[in-house]
Amino acid sequence: MTFSMRMQLFLRSFFLQTGWNYMKYQNIGLTFVMLPFLKQAYKDDKDALPSVLQRYLENFNTQPVMASFCFGALARQEEAVAKAKSLTDFKEKVTEWTGIKRGLSITTASIGDRLFWGTLKPLTLLMALFIWLMLGVNFFEIELPANTPLLYAACAGGAAFFAFNAVALFVKWEGLKISYDARENTCFGLTRFDWNKTIYNAKRIGIVLAVGMILFGVYHYLKGFEDVDVHFVTRAAIVLFFVMISFVTRKLRIPNMYLYLAAVVIFNLVCYL
Repeated sequence: MTFSMRMQLFLRSFFLQTGWNYMKYQNIGLTFVMLPFLKQAYKDDKDALPSVLQRYLENFNTQPVMASFCFGALARQEEAVAKAKSLTDFKEKVTEWTGIKRGLSITTASIGDRLFWGTLKPLTLLMALFIWLMLGVNFFEIELPANTPLLYAACAGGAAFFAFNAVALFVKWEGLKISYDARENTCFGLTRFDWNKTIYNAKRIGIVLAVGMILFGVYHYLKGFEDVDVHFVTRAAIVLFFVMISFVTRKLRIPNMYLYLAAVVIFNLVCYL
């Protein structure tokens, strides 16, 4: 894959969700992303292109960032399909292509949902809140130094959000090359990274930041014990309660969605009362 083609696929990958539908999910976006490569692969057999596009317009759904691993692997296999020397060979290559598309989309969806949506997004939000708190943004409504440059604080905290985009862009760009060059026995390059360890470490960092923020707030509210804010103590206790319950629900394999809904209801009731 040339640098120019890789760049085209990379830029088009930002539009993967375009045309998302309930019938076949990201099939239109996948076809749009791969179209330049398909035109190049079948430049000597343009009559075959419509049937090729039909394959790409079948069901496809995965995590948008990790989808780059699918693009590279499918491109590599498509080259093999285009060079098939007999009808039997062609059918075998198409069957392999279908298996790669189905299997890799499921795998990348699982990794991507846990890494990007379940870990990095909340982690970068916590990082931003923690930085703002340390620089004096007064969202805890406590007395902090008044000479803190708020513009600087906003920029520093906002930089944490770019950490998510930096990781996403790196995976999008490198995933294309790695999956195109890698062999099937390495799951098209996915085994090159220890995804589980990365997710584990990121979650632990998030827990440390969350606990640090809670302890910081508790310290400032309780350092003058005679002026204890009952509302703050109640809300802090509820937060800690739900943190503890989350470990129990994980062990019992109860979907976290139910825990989130319960937390929203209880917090709204407490704030209202």
